[in-house]
Amino acid sequence: MKLKYLEIAIATLFLLTNTYGLLGTADLYWRGNFSADSFGAPEFKAHGLQFNFTTHYLMPNLILYFTYYLSFIWMACALPNRYFAEKKWNKAIAATAFAFLITLGLFTLKRYLSSPYGEAALWQSLNGALNQALILYTALLFYQAARQSVLWLSRHGLKNDSKKPVLAESAYFIITWFVVLSGCILLKAYWGVTMFVGFILPCTFGVYLLNVYWLFPAYFNKTNRLPFWAMQIAATLCLNVPFNGFYSSQATYSGTSFMLLFVLLWGLQLCLIIPIAYYVYKHRQGLELELTGLKNHLDTTDASLQLLKSQINPHFLFNALNTLYGMALTEKAENTGDGIQRLGDMMRFMLHENMQDKIELSKEINYLNNYLSLQNMRIASNPVVDITVHIQESKAYHLISPMLLIPFVENAYKHGISLKERSWIHINLYFTESNLHLDVHNSIHLSKDDDFEKGRSGIGLKNVKQRLALLYPQKHELVIHQNTKEFFIHLNIQLQ
Repeated sequence: MKLKYLEIAIATLFLLTNTYGLLGTADLYWRGNFSADSFGAPEFKAHGLQFNFTTHYLMPNLILYFTYYLSFIWMACALPNRYFAEKKWNKAIAATAFAFLITLGLFTLKRYLSSPYGEAALWQSLNGALNQALILYTALLFYQAARQSVLWLSRHGLKNDSKKPVLAESAYFIITWFVVLSGCILLKAYWGVTMFVGFILPCTFGVYLLNVYWLFPAYFNKTNRLPFWAMQIAATLCLNVPFNGFYSSQATYSGTSFMLLFVLLWGLQLCLIIPIAYYVYKHRQGLELELTGLKNHLDTTDASLQLLKSQINPHFLFNALNTLYGMALTEKAENTGDGIQRLGDMMRFMLHENMQDKIELSKEINYLNNYLSLQNMRIASNPVVDITVHIQESKAYHLISPMLLIPFVENAYKHGISLKERSWIHINLYFTESNLHLDVHNSIHLSKDDDFEKGRSGIGLKNVKQRLALLYPQKHELVIHQNTKEFFIHLNIQLQ
């Protein structure tokens, strides 16, 4: 519901309630339930005027109620949407001044009809109406400024999205509470009602905020509910002491004790708010789970797209590779032929196995071995590079998501090798029961001109972290340590 509709509904409710009460008083008067000296009639007699209930009491009060109502509707609801949103400040000022003059005229008419006696009755009515109109429009302008500030803060004021619902709900409550309280004061509602609106409603809303944003999230989901109820009593009691305490101390009458009224209002708050807060909390929790599921689905799709983007369509390369492989064997370049064959096997893996959700662990390890062989062929004769690889064969049949191990090894070759400075890569893959462990320890040589991996891009650690979180939640452990010279990762995955 838009805020302006809420404001209109509350203002209309006040208008109808007070009008109904006024018409009820009129009905009782016309039935003869009031004496002839009621409603200021003696003042009229003292000035030689005849008192008419409809003209001198009913009509003035109807004018007062509708003037308050229409002034609020114009200043709080119509003016912002008509001029403020489009920043037509000159028109807004002109419209406000015009509305003020109309209000001044209606207030003057109300006062003159209520007190038409005296030599300067019209002047006195105008003077009193001017003060009344100034007070009303000052209050409305302050309300409008506060309203716009709160709405702006709820939309733009917080960078932390988790706090925006609290601010938005608080803004709506403060605006609604201000409208209701102002209506009670301006329309001179029964003092007990005004006190209730002024003190008990903010206290009740505070209990709601405590439950929805603190007590239920922090304590309700635990096995032991005793801390929840203990904090419920302590927190709500602290909130009730100033608000409920003051109201109860002022509202005790007819022998009702302060403590009885205080406990009764406190208990009613808990009985009303706790079920509402529980419903709101569970509803939002369900929405958050739904959003998390959608986000995970999108992240999985994004991770898959990143993998696809990192590949090239290898079909057109296979014939070229077969040709190069045949030429290498003809020229007796066995190492070159072996490298071409391994590259072809890796490309077939990327084309076929990589598209599946799960593959045999042996195929993932075979792909890793092919990658290591190709990389080591390039640096095997370099004396400053130390490469050690230990890969344990798995004796059991396991499945694994494809391309989870290679990014860590690729990262080591990309950033850990320099052809001029001492470099090392130590890779250890082993198993304990149904757990896979991968340790990769390498030196760091970043942004070197002789870095033969410079300019190349792999899947990346960020991508593989996302995939691990999505594919193996609570079933993996990734430890990364890094300084200026060394980089170390340890990966532990619970296999199926």
